[in-house]
Amino acid sequence: MSETEHKKATLDHVLKYTGVFGGVQGLIMLMSVVRNKIASAFLGTAGFGLIAIYTSISDFIQSSTNLGIPLASVQHLSELFETGDTDRIHHFVRVVRTWSFWAAIFAVLLTLATAPLLSSLFFDDDPSRARDIALLSPMAFALTITAGEISILKGLRHLKRVALVSAISAVSTLCLTAPFFWAMGLRGIILSLIVSTCAVTFIHLAFTAPLFPWRISPLSRSVFQEGWPLLRIGIPYVLAALAGTGCAVLQQAFMKKESSEETLGLYRVAYTLMVSYAGIIYSAFESDYFPRLSSVNHDVEARNQVINQQIHVSILLVSPLLIALVTFLPLIILLLFKDSFLPSVEMAILLSQYMFFRGITTPIGYTALARGESNLYLIMEVIYDIFSLCCVSLCFHYFGLWGAGLGLTLSAVFDLILIGTCYGSHFHFRFSVDTIRLIIPQWIVVTLSMFSCIFINGPLQYVIGLSLLTASCWYSYRILSRESEIIKKFKQKLQL
Repeated sequence: MSETEHKKATLDHVLKYTGVFGGVQGLIMLMSVVRNKIASAFLGTAGFGLIAIYTSISDFIQSSTNLGIPLASVQHLSELFETGDTDRIHHFVRVVRTWSFWAAIFAVLLTLATAPLLSSLFFDDDPSRARDIALLSPMAFALTITAGEISILKGLRHLKRVALVSAISAVSTLCLTAPFFWAMGLRGIILSLIVSTCAVTFIHLAFTAPLFPWRISPLSRSVFQEGWPLLRIGIPYVLAALAGTGCAVLQQAFMKKESSEETLGLYRVAYTLMVSYAGIIYSAFESDYFPRLSSVNHDVEARNQVINQQIHVSILLVSPLLIALVTFLPLIILLLFKDSFLPSVEMAILLSQYMFFRGITTPIGYTALARGESNLYLIMEVIYDIFSLCCVSLCFHYFGLWGAGLGLTLSAVFDLILIGTCYGSHFHFRFSVDTIRLIIPQWIVVTLSMFSCIFINGPLQYVIGLSLLTASCWYSYRILSRESEIIKKFKQKLQL
């Protein structure tokens, strides 16, 4: 196979799996859109703020207590899968579940112990909120168990089950939260989070238990000893996740004290629209990209080719999506939420730059993970998180909600410089000429769409936005048609 044919085959593989998992992420996004619409109708901006706070707290607890087992177990289970030794696989699944069980117990205890502190951090004027935070302990338990189960499916290559369980979980979350929002309003937030999270855990168990019956050995010394190597791999990643979620919690606590729950709700809406929804592109390639990068992690040239190719796909797919979101943001907010959420537009527009730069840094950032250099990964994440916390908080203090978007964008630029410099020196990463030529035109178009929405109002805004969207789509289509056989095959099917 020639080099050109190999590149086309690799690009086809990337597009195929991005499409598969992108479809699942699209369904998850759709369910999230409907859930947010219901929440905006019954809870308002204050309700969104409370959901953001409680979700951040639960994520923080789960990240603090999972000991890195989900990530480390995927790597070890993948190695066992290659051997085909079913006895060792079943035994190690028990090890993973036992450690996950004790990590979940630890999550419950930590939630109960830190409830007063977290309450004073977020609700200094309402100490009774400590009880509400303590009630999140079942949610923390369920999240930890779910993380262990999904790692089993990923590690043993049951990707179809991963996709299916994710889709079913999204639908069930919508069906279970909506009645609480409708019947109980703000009082139903805690209960809806607990019920929906526990339901998702049972759904995951329903998919893993037929393959590996749920058994644990909570008092077995040998099982604990076998799990220790997982901790050596996973702890740095836990600390990195802890830094990220911890900074997110502090940032939202600062915003809450500086303004109100309503402003925090607006921040959450802007973040959801631009980061969570546009982020489906990056989430879609995660399951496939990391194993591919790991397989060539000792070959500098091959590794750089894989990274640059992933950047190609990310930028070509996300740029038109960002332009569409920015152009139609007011209409999208009115459709999905209420007019009281329109002030979030000014922040969401700036986040288009943040997401564009993430399309470059995300593929590069996996290099340390693929190389197994967990300490370097930890250092890079902590530096970025601290810079982001300070930058966003400072910009929010002086410029309000618009400043939060500016702070996140500046953080993304800083991350690009940091990763490009460090990984270029340590891992010899280099941008290819083709990558630079591809990035610049799409960045210009995304930037023009951002400025047109900031400085132009009325019908002209949509005319310019649609023109830029057409240009971006045409450019992406032209590149993909030239470099991928999948596009050609799709065109042939349409002609038939």
